[in-house]
Amino acid sequence: MSATVGAGRRSTKAGVLGTLLLDVSNVELIRRTARSDSTAARVLLPYAAWCAFVTTLNLAIARSNSSC
Repeated sequence: MSATVGAGRRSTKAGVLGTLLLDVSNVELIRRTARSDSTAARVLLPYAAWCAFVTTLNLAIARSNSSC
């Protein structure tokens, strides 16, 4: 996930922020879902894990690009 900034340029920092917000949203969704259906909450865990992995990748890309 990356956010477009300016004339077709992409901001890796905005991409990291976007994926972090998605991670927070996933945690909240799982927490709220678990109140009513623990099985449904468990089914959401692989998606949340994948999103956390994507956040880690985006962070690594942003860090490597900031040294250029």
